[in-house]
Amino acid sequence: MAKYHVTLKASLSDGALYWVADVDAATEDAAMTEAEALFARQMENAAEWSFSEADVEPL
Repeated sequence: MAKYHVTLKASLSDGALYWVADVDAATEDAAMTEAEALFARQMENAAEWSFSEADVEPL
C-alpha cells in the first residue's frame, strides 16, 4: 500500500466542490475509489460542516 493525496472535483449547477483527502491504497484507481467513499461518508454529516478557509475575489 502507498499513500496518495487525492483531489476530486464535482462540477455542480451553481459552482464546483473540491474534496481533498489523503488515503492508503494499492493503486491510483483504488485511491480515487477510497477518496470517493470517504466523501460519501462525510456527506451524511453535511449539515454539521463549516468552512474554515475562503478566497473571495471580485469579478
